[in-house]
Formats: sequence, C-alpha cells, structure tokens
Amino acid sequence: MPQKILKSAHYIELGSYQYWPVLVPRGIRLYTYEQIPLFLRENPYITDGYRAYLPARLCIKSLFILSNETVNIWSHLLGFLLFFSLGVYDMTTVLPTIGASREDYVIYSIGLFCFQVSMLCSVGYHLFCCHRSEKTSRCWMALDYTGLSIGILGCYVPGVFYAFYCNSLKPDGRVHRPFRHSCSPPYDIHTWYWRQVYLITVLAMILAVFFAQIHPHYLTQQWHRLRSVILCSVAGYGVIPTIHWIWLSGGFGAVIIQTFVPRVLVMYLIAAVAFLFYIFKVPERYFPGQLNYLGSSHQLWHILVVLMFYWWHQSALYIMHYRHSQPCLDYSLHA
Repeated sequence: MPQKILKSAHYIELGSYQYWPVLVPRGIRLYTYEQIPLFLRENPYITDGYRAYLPARLCIKSLFILSNETVNIWSHLLGFLLFFSLGVYDMTTVLPTIGASREDYVIYSIGLFCFQVSMLCSVGYHLFCCHRSEKTSRCWMALDYTGLSIGILGCYVPGVFYAFYCNSLKPDGRVHRPFRHSCSPPYDIHTWYWRQVYLITVLAMILAVFFAQIHPHYLTQQWHRLRSVILCSVAGYGVIPTIHWIWLSGGFGAVIIQTFVPRVLVMYLIAAVAFLFYIFKVPERYFPGQLNYLGSSHQLWHILVVLMFYWWHQSALYIMHYRHSQPCLDYSLHA
C-alpha cells in the first residue's frame, strides 16, 4: 500500500483564540516574522503564519493549508472563477439579448480577460512568494504587479470605448455632424481621435510600469511606496478622460452623465479604500499579531479589488445596454 503523507500539527493564534491546531503536510512548517528571510518581511504587524524556504512542489501543496496567505490566494482564485463564469454566461445569454455587435463582444472580452489575468497573476505570486529562491519570489512579485496593471487596463478599455461612443465637438467649439444617426460605425472622427488618444496613453503608462520593473531596486521594500504611487497614478489618470467626457456630453445635466458618473465615482471610492488599507496596513497596525490569518489589510485589499472589478463589469454592461437603447444624437437635425 502506498505510504500516506505524514502531517504534523501546528498551533496558531487566530484572533483572540490561541492554539488552534492546523495540520500541515510534512516538509511544510509555518514561521514567525523573525524567522522568515528578509525579502518576505513586508508587514511587521503580521507576526506568524508565514510559509518559507519551500520548493515549487511544496508551494503548490501549501495551497490547501491555513497560512497567512490562504485568504489572499483563495480570494483571487475564486475571483478568477467568478469572472470566467461571468464571461461564459454573458457571452451566451446577456450580450445576445441586448443585441451586442461584434465590437461589443471584443471590448467586453478584453475587459474580462484582463480581470482574469490579474486574478491569476495575484494567485501565482501569493502561492509562490514562499519559494526558497529569492529570485523566483521576485519574479512572481513582478508578475503580480503586471497583473494589477493589466486589470487596470481592463477597466479603461470598456470605459473609454463607451464614454466616447457618440460625442462630437470640433476644437473651435462648433458641433460636428456625425456620419450617421447611430452609435454604430463609422464613428465621428473627433470621437474616434480622443478614444485612441486616451487608450494609447493608458497603454503607454502600463508599458512604462512593465519596463520599470527591470530596475534592480523597483521590487525592493525600499521602493514599496514608489510602486504604490505609480499604480495610483495609472489608476487616477482616468479622471482626465472622465472630465473630458462630461464636458463633451454637455455637463452634469446630461442624462448619460447623471446615470453613469455615479458608477464611476463608486469605482474610484472602492479603489481608494482598497489603496488605503494596502498602504497603511490597517487594521493589523492597531492589532499586531491578532489578524495574522484573517482580517488583515492585504486580505481586505484583495476582496475590494474583486469587488471593484465586478462593479465595473456590471457598469460596462449597463452602459453598453444604454448605448444600444439610446441612439446617439443626430446633429443634422439641429444644424
């Protein structure tokens, strides 16, 4: 008979309850903050439950034990399954119902694909960050930041595409007549121009983040705040096309603005709260050692990222339906 994998009991402190037994496979143990290598020491308020010094095989096996990375891994693994399921359901049911065009399918697919890639990159990092090789761990960290940037791109693509779907205004302020009374191609040249400008700018910023990772200090703890500032800047850039879109649409009195801008604001609110948890390491800052396994800032960050992507996915479907049900204005009627 094949020999069973031996397991050892490891006792943890979970909140105010101490000595919860956790069975871990032989060859895996959990370490305290002081026992882990320096490249894993990012949050001194998480004092226990660390995996470290593991080969790739045991990193994968640690997916099924309780550590301080368990919620981080499974929150985005389930997030990937959520967006994959939404893609299958929406492609087969929702989009055909609203009469989506081929372009709608492409834009929608890009957004969901970016969200799924972001989830998987995060899962990969939090699963393999405990690898015994610092170089391997850093590579997975770089992939995690890459995935987050791709997720941000997934928010921009449908947002910019549908925001600049109909608007038309010449630089001299005169109304420009669209080619036809529809939101379908061919598009107004002015609208098409700004759409490409904003999408290309976002893509350039994200590529710059990719290339910045080549710098030997970019992924070090000393540059942690700089990385956060860069990602906040990439995400915050969306305010510029949003303001431009509001102006082109006729200001806050326009129906589409009153309908859709609150959704944009909710998305930024979720992102801002997530970043605050991530940067300031709350609430474990005020309860060191009490939130090692459940309730830490990075776990809240993960959950809020999934919530933000889901909210934007629903918002993209909403504005897509709006664009199909409300045709673009025919300015020839007012010329």
